[in-house]
This record gives sequence, C-alpha cells and structure tokens, in this order.
Amino acid sequence: MNRIIGVGSPFGADQAGWLAIDHLQRCQLADWELIKLDRPGSGLLSYLRDADQVVLIDALKSTGRAGEVSLISRQALAQCQELTSSHGFGVSEALALAEQLGELPQQVSLLGIHVGGDLNGPPSLDVVSLEQQLQTLLADG
Repeated sequence: MNRIIGVGSPFGADQAGWLAIDHLQRCQLADWELIKLDRPGSGLLSYLRDADQVVLIDALKSTGRAGEVSLISRQALAQCQELTSSHGFGVSEALALAEQLGELPQQVSLLGIHVGGDLNGPPSLDVVSLEQQLQTLLADG
C-alpha cells in the first residue's frame, strides 16, 4: 500500500496540504491512495502502519517562494520548527513515535509547501514544483 497524505486543516495557510491532494486527485496516480488528514497528531500512526511508502505533504512556514514545494529530509524534519502545526503533536513527533514503535514504513518522505508570511490563507500552489518533487520521489522509490 502506497499513500500520499495531505496534512492540514480547513483554516488559513494550513489548507496547503489539502490543496495538493485536490490537485493530485485530478492527476489520477495509479497505485497510490490519496488522503487528507485534519491535524492528525498521533492518529497519523494508523495511516503509516500498513504502508510500504508514504509521502506526507504539509504547509511550511519559511522564507521560500509561497506555493513552492520542497523535499524535507528526515534529519531536517527533526529540527524543523517551520511546519505550521499549531496543535502541539505534529508530523515530526508522529514520525518519531512511529519509529520508536517500529511502525515506520520503509520509505517516508515529506514535502513542504512554502506558505510565506501570510498565514491567513493558503498560497497559490505551484503545481509544477509539486509534480516535479513527487515524480522524483516516485522514481527513486
């Protein structure tokens, strides 16, 4: 089972991960389950448990160009304070817990969508950078 999970919420810039899933649903990716999760916290573990490969997409507070998509390494994620998680237990914590429990999929990648300085609404998604980053991940997988 392969999953692409858009992490977010229906509010402000945190919608960015969901907008990416909306776009990818129109791309008709074969053999990939596309999921939107609303601030899953530790609930993310149940979506990691039986997966072979997971790509997580989340909003990223940064100075990068708003809407652009970047690959975030697991090492950088552990030190990353830029994910927009406002709910205390975010993607980084969920991945660390899954690793401790031995439930981390063999391949986990994180794509961050730069939201710029305006957190009141989602940026215009750069679908070209989203598709390029995803294509690179899928080719490497």
